[in-house]
Amino acid sequence: MADEKPTIDVMESAPFIVKGLESLYDAEGNDIEMEKDVIALCRCGASKNKPFCDGAHREIGFTGVNQVREATSTREYEGDELTVVDNPNACCHAGACVNGAESVFFTWEGDERVSTPNAGAAQQVIDTIRKCPSGSLAYKLNGELQDQFFSTAEIQILKDGPIAVRGGIVLNNEDQPPTNSHYTLCRCGHSKNKPFCDGAHSDAGFSDAN
Repeated sequence: MADEKPTIDVMESAPFIVKGLESLYDAEGNDIEMEKDVIALCRCGASKNKPFCDGAHREIGFTGVNQVREATSTREYEGDELTVVDNPNACCHAGACVNGAESVFFTWEGDERVSTPNAGAAQQVIDTIRKCPSGSLAYKLNGELQDQFFSTAEIQILKDGPIAVRGGIVLNNEDQPPTNSHYTLCRCGHSKNKPFCDGAHSDAGFSDAN
């Protein structure tokens, strides 16, 4: 059917199998050629043919086990004009939030990160949330959740970083992202929250050049 979305199968300790995708591009927006209708994207970090799998996961003994699986913990922070919705378990620590509205995101109360919606202009908060690649952040207006920001099914390979998935691509996996509109998948092999990115690529020094 014409309205069917592409799918991503999360293979056990193996690559992401992507089916039905028409748009794959790099961090600069350049198209990445797909030679087949079904492609395998590396998630162990060791492929010499990034972003595609070359079988290196078998050589390095890669494991796709999620090491921090826990119940979804979504928190809401109500302001005068909007409510910030935060699922920290999905965060990939891209920094779009603090770079876009530092006064709003985040202060800390114990081990809980807290948002303060009234500390910034409502439109600034909305624009910042819409730049969050992981889907960790959303917002409510008049009690209605706003988390669907992309309609075109596409995958972008972020430079030295995760796989950015957008537009409702179906993730066939036990663990689901907070929204299917957009989420980030680990491709460095170091995330403890596999298959999702948790920002570990930065500490691991992951590079597309390796």
